[in-house]
Amino acid sequence: MATKPKLFRLRLADLPFFVGYGLVGVALNYMGYFYALKFTTVATAITVLYTYPAMVVVLAFIVYREPIVRLKIVALLLCFFGVILVASGSSSAGITSDPRGLMFSLLAGGSTAVYIVAGKHMLKRYDAKTLLFYSFLFGSLALNMLRFVELGPGLNVSMEIISVIVAIAVIPTLLGYGVLTYSLRLIEAGRAAITSSIEPAVSIYLAYLFLHESLSLLQLAGSVLVIIGAMSIGFSKVSEKQRGR
Repeated sequence: MATKPKLFRLRLADLPFFVGYGLVGVALNYMGYFYALKFTTVATAITVLYTYPAMVVVLAFIVYREPIVRLKIVALLLCFFGVILVASGSSSAGITSDPRGLMFSLLAGGSTAVYIVAGKHMLKRYDAKTLLFYSFLFGSLALNMLRFVELGPGLNVSMEIISVIVAIAVIPTLLGYGVLTYSLRLIEAGRAAITSSIEPAVSIYLAYLFLHESLSLLQLAGSVLVIIGAMSIGFSKVSEKQRGR
């Protein structure tokens, strides 16, 4: 604020967008994901959530006329089937049909798609740091209101829980959303979404290294599919617009 005050200036006409963007892209996303884990298995939550790259590809075609080329379709299929294999080998294995879990998983996936597609539009006028600041400002206010309604004004948690919350806030949230938002300035929304689906594949290796969870051959095969799909679309040299297909 002291060195670059322009980053915090908004057009009054854009304020409703930033409020809605924080509510949908941040608050509904986190609420949907954690409630999905509450009502269903990890396998179901992850599998349904990672339909969002397909949502982004379709929305980006409708809104920005981003072409849906063969490479995108192949990468989407590789990533999605890879995610299914990764999720099916989780400690909470098995796809369930609890309607609440499915609903919240779709909410998380849909809100992620909205965050990516709407964010790309606003990045034409605002810096990525501005977008991040205000989306998390309004998103965190909404989440705190939800916490107040459900738990009351007190916050009785241990320092261990606080440290976990801070770690989640800084690494997967600020850095994760930050890198994703910056990438939208450089590549198509569909490419960004497909490439970001590498997350569940990487997570099983981190769980193996730091939590000593076992890795099944099914999960390894799934992670390879996800990585191939994500890398093929993320690092393809010829842009789809140049191909004209």
